[in-house]
Amino acid sequence: MILPYIMMKSYFVTLGFNETYLLRLLNETSAQKEDKLLIVIPSPIVEGTKAAIENLRIQTLRLHYPNPEIIEIKISTFDDILSQLLDNLLPLQEPIISDLTMGMRLMDALILIAILVSRKKFTIYLRDENGGSRVVSFNSSDMNALFKEYSSEEFKMLYTIFKNNTITTFELSKILGKSEKTIQNKISELKKLGILTQKGKDRTVELTSLGLNVIKLIKNSRLYIENKIQ
Repeated sequence: MILPYIMMKSYFVTLGFNETYLLRLLNETSAQKEDKLLIVIPSPIVEGTKAAIENLRIQTLRLHYPNPEIIEIKISTFDDILSQLLDNLLPLQEPIISDLTMGMRLMDALILIAILVSRKKFTIYLRDENGGSRVVSFNSSDMNALFKEYSSEEFKMLYTIFKNNTITTFELSKILGKSEKTIQNKISELKKLGILTQKGKDRTVELTSLGLNVIKLIKNSRLYIENKIQ
């Protein structure tokens, strides 16, 4: 009998005095027993957090979630804390899942930095701490698009699309002096980043909300000044 393949994922979080948000995260992301749950906590662990850990162990066992592994982090300098986090994060299997609404803000901020610099695939969640149901998430694909070093030609294409709101590949080819095939190949490449979309029978091109943020970043860069695009 061939067992179905289950893609494992790794949770990399901290924990405060309440395990509720973490249990909600495990539920919403369909956590499996085979997944990795690594919880990094400032040392020494205070009594309130110890109680939350014990409650979490009971619930993860009952719900067949991964068994929590607790890692104590010594709070010292930025470089030392980051080093400790990376030592535990880098061996983990992708994708990394985290929630920055748990525990000390210091730890949440450093976990975010560690995940970003690790260059691992990830999804990060942010929640309404006032008890609401609002959840914001972003992932490594979003960050790849925002941090990408766009070429001069890529920027000219993106800015032309931005100025026209929507535009066809034929119109782009005329404005940029490229063949439609070349234009479509580049559009297909940029669509993979999530910054462009094509709609309708004529496949008109427009920027996504992520693409609009990319434009804002590039307009503030040297690339924009060098191209002198009006």
